[in-house]
Amino acid sequence: MLRLLFVNSTLHIGGAERITEVLAGRVDKRRIRVAVCFLKECGTIGDAMVRAGVDLVPAPGLTPGSVDRLTSLKLRRLIRERGIEVLHTHDVHGLIDATICRRLMPSLRHVHTFHFGNYPHRDAFSQRAERLCWRSPDALVAVGHEQAAAIRDLYGIPTDRLRVIWNGVEEPLSVLGCGFRAHLRAGSPPVILSISTLIEQKGIDHLLRAARILRENGLKFRLVIAGHGHLRASLEQLASELGLGEYVEFLGWVPDAAQRILPVCDVFVQSSLWEAMSVVVLEAMAAARPMVVTRVGENAHVVADQESALVVPPADPRALAAGLARLIADDGLRARLGAAARERYLRRFTTQPMVEAYEHLYLEMGEAKRMRNA
Repeated sequence: MLRLLFVNSTLHIGGAERITEVLAGRVDKRRIRVAVCFLKECGTIGDAMVRAGVDLVPAPGLTPGSVDRLTSLKLRRLIRERGIEVLHTHDVHGLIDATICRRLMPSLRHVHTFHFGNYPHRDAFSQRAERLCWRSPDALVAVGHEQAAAIRDLYGIPTDRLRVIWNGVEEPLSVLGCGFRAHLRAGSPPVILSISTLIEQKGIDHLLRAARILRENGLKFRLVIAGHGHLRASLEQLASELGLGEYVEFLGWVPDAAQRILPVCDVFVQSSLWEAMSVVVLEAMAAARPMVVTRVGENAHVVADQESALVVPPADPRALAAGLARLIADDGLRARLGAAARERYLRRFTTQPMVEAYEHLYLEMGEAKRMRNA
């Protein structure tokens, strides 16, 4: 049986962490023994993995809250103790540590997935690290074609060294309670929902300005923003300055938001300025929600404009407002786009294609290792 270790710096909320969670839970346990290691901190997704029975371990000897420069040696110790054959890393910290481990343990196999979506605008440290380390992994994976092209251009990676494996998400199981439904549907105007970390990348300020345009045009709606982040206070202040007090509600962090609140919204909106391949867009598709999304990352490949969603330019409140206004006003269009999004999800973006592609890659790496050692 192949012994596989996923390595993440932290297991807080994020696309990379959620994909790790899916893979750890879904790969074929008859052929692959899975463990997950965090190098710095656990987090919400890590806690969910533990509840699901995933073998989750910190780097040996990790001291929570401390700055640890020797996590690569601790990771090496874990690899030896567990007899790990293949590592799968998902962030820069993991990539650096796995590269060091490969130097010390040449027979170890390594898969690395890039999840960042705003190349070439990468911070200086991460860019230096990726430039130095990309040659070490046996397999490099991008989560989208647009992302892959930008990574190749930035680092000069040959086409055959970087493959694309699209993200996939679980079939949604609604756990919406009656109280939540009553709260969101109070007054019954159309509910526009954003599920987003409140950071600059997500363009929530542009979404609020789009909401002001909708209000000025006399449209009735409720904009519900689920998520938390360091911009929350300033965004709440902006909403007040724009006169949106009765139109906008900030829910804060909502656990299992895709199951708890996606089912009740009339329109889902993503206002991001950049993405790699958005997991929440896939979740909205799975829930058959009509969507307005920005033309960033893989969105234009994931949905078909005018067929399964409305796609608008990023950082353009007027275009965002125009798309939202169309969906608010047209029940038939909402139903058609939602059904088409759901059908597209079932054909392309369930977890099965993603899990099978990675399983094939892991087993290929394991076989290569065994042949080398034979």
